[in-house]
Amino acid sequence: MSDTPFECVRVTSVHDHPYADRLEIVKVLGTQVCAPVGEFKEGDLAVYFPPDMLIPEEVAEELGVAAYLKHSVYPGDLLKSRCRIGAVRLRQIPSVGFLLKFEKMDLQEGDDLTRMFRGEKYQPPMQSMFSGNLERDTSYFPIYTNIQHYYKYGYRLEEGLPVRITEKIHGTNSRVGLVDGKWMCGTHRTNRKECDIHGRRSLYWQPMTVPMQEMLSSIHSKHGATMAFDSVVVYGEIFGNKVQQMDYGVNGAMGYRVFDIAVGGEYLNWEEVKWFCDYHGIPTVPLLYDGPFKHELVDELMNGPTTVCGEGEIKCSFKGREGIVITPLEEQYAEELQGRLVLKAVSPDYYAAMK
Repeated sequence: MSDTPFECVRVTSVHDHPYADRLEIVKVLGTQVCAPVGEFKEGDLAVYFPPDMLIPEEVAEELGVAAYLKHSVYPGDLLKSRCRIGAVRLRQIPSVGFLLKFEKMDLQEGDDLTRMFRGEKYQPPMQSMFSGNLERDTSYFPIYTNIQHYYKYGYRLEEGLPVRITEKIHGTNSRVGLVDGKWMCGTHRTNRKECDIHGRRSLYWQPMTVPMQEMLSSIHSKHGATMAFDSVVVYGEIFGNKVQQMDYGVNGAMGYRVFDIAVGGEYLNWEEVKWFCDYHGIPTVPLLYDGPFKHELVDELMNGPTTVCGEGEIKCSFKGREGIVITPLEEQYAEELQGRLVLKAVSPDYYAAMK
């Protein structure tokens, strides 16, 4: 799960809004919000409230932002309320989350005020088809990287760093593995049994096809002698109109794309991932860019139509991208992230479209 606190930040710059005389574009961290003219100036301290966080309805009312929030269910509530922070385009310009000044508070840059405002991470509601079949096996089945937001940690990506940028798919995370000689499948954090008590096969075992088993065995044969521990794990996304709101032209939950493979806890480079997947006929997430990193690429690539399928195949109203994932071509450890340097940037159009 990404780290998205309500944080005291410093305004880095303020720019004229090209299409609205009463608005300005305020830059904070690696993102921006639109605000009334004169409300912020460069160097100001303010609290940034990022998308995909929840605040209680009464807090939203007190802050005067309830009218700008989406409906969702705050933890502990029974009914939906205006509690979910999102993003919009104001006169064509993205405004991501919101920014507030608290002049009577003694704030320092970097202060985390999430608990003060009772912030909670938004969790998309899962379909009932995902419940049950929990596996209590204790075998080591490595979970995937907690991908953090570009807006918060984009400074860790140096200009010119060789990266791959792939499309982020709106679905449910899948782990498929050969671990200690056993086939294993699960969600991001939970192992799943293959069948429930009625003999119905779990959604998360759907990617465990014959080609997938052959690929896992092939990777194991190639890298087995150098493994720190005995595991080959393929990480992917299951998607379709029975999974999340975006369908990518898929009826049911039959869409699947691979985005990473780890062997003995070490991630393969993208070229090797692509080679194994292509050889075994297993699709990968769309590659949007491969080359030296430039920060302009983020705004350029995180918006626009999805490349998973053609626009005419999509049944849902939103036909754009959820966002992008940026991964260095050579693995890098980031102390601030306490793990791999892998970042995501989510499209403001996606935030605005999702109910």
